[in-house]
Amino acid sequence: MKIFPAIPDANLIRIFFEKTGVKLNFLISYHYLRGQACNLSRYRNMYGLLYLDSGAFSVATGKSHITVDEYLRYLNLNGKAFDETFNLDDEFNDPEHNWQNQVYLERHLSRDIKRPIPVLHDSREPFGEFETYYADYDYIAVGSNKKAGDGFFKKMKAKYPDVKIHMFGNLDRKMLLEHRPYSADSASFAHATTFGEMYYWHPTEKKEYRLYLGGREKKGDNGIHFNEFEHRQEVEKFLHATFGYKYQDLLVTPGAGWIVNFYFMKQLEDHINSLP
Repeated sequence: MKIFPAIPDANLIRIFFEKTGVKLNFLISYHYLRGQACNLSRYRNMYGLLYLDSGAFSVATGKSHITVDEYLRYLNLNGKAFDETFNLDDEFNDPEHNWQNQVYLERHLSRDIKRPIPVLHDSREPFGEFETYYADYDYIAVGSNKKAGDGFFKKMKAKYPDVKIHMFGNLDRKMLLEHRPYSADSASFAHATTFGEMYYWHPTEKKEYRLYLGGREKKGDNGIHFNEFEHRQEVEKFLHATFGYKYQDLLVTPGAGWIVNFYFMKQLEDHINSLP
């Protein structure tokens, strides 16, 4: 299984590699990517796989305006820079529209550009939408569809065990451990830093902890304050040895929290892949 941190800034690739020497897999949205293509080229030896999200979520939520023609032009110019790309599935409530975008892109892509991965959204018949793609695709993504849960995975694995599934924005632990999709991405661990949170994987306990870094404990929060964590000294040693960070760096250094939480995502990936 492969876990992809979703990043808004290509420079995070460089910072993470320089801090850890680890080549992570990353997903970046076209919504954020404009003007950063040159950085991706310079950083090619600093990451493993690189996936391109079309920015459909930003379109669907009104944060961006991306047309299928604009996205097509970008793919034809820069598609080779990515190991995989995804369809412009910008209508979460209209699977037929997304299918038309998929067909349009495939018809007009240059022959040397890999076709995008289709993305499922049908909330009424998720398995039916999956079957419309299965015959022609061996890699399919699940987008905003909240109904693609246990029943969907069990049915899919029983009937089509060889298909590869990518989960968009979903690192639900139960789903990851029980169903082991081929890949998944999330920006949630990065966004957690906005709320002063870091994730720590205890190597002996094989357990994750969510630590709150702020000046005081949040009421009603079930996280643990960094200063009150029973393994605080271990965490401090981990931060220094792995990143050269101190506790204060997580509070004042731009991007430090992102880097620490990206590392946790890699540890989570390794843990899941180590299980039978």
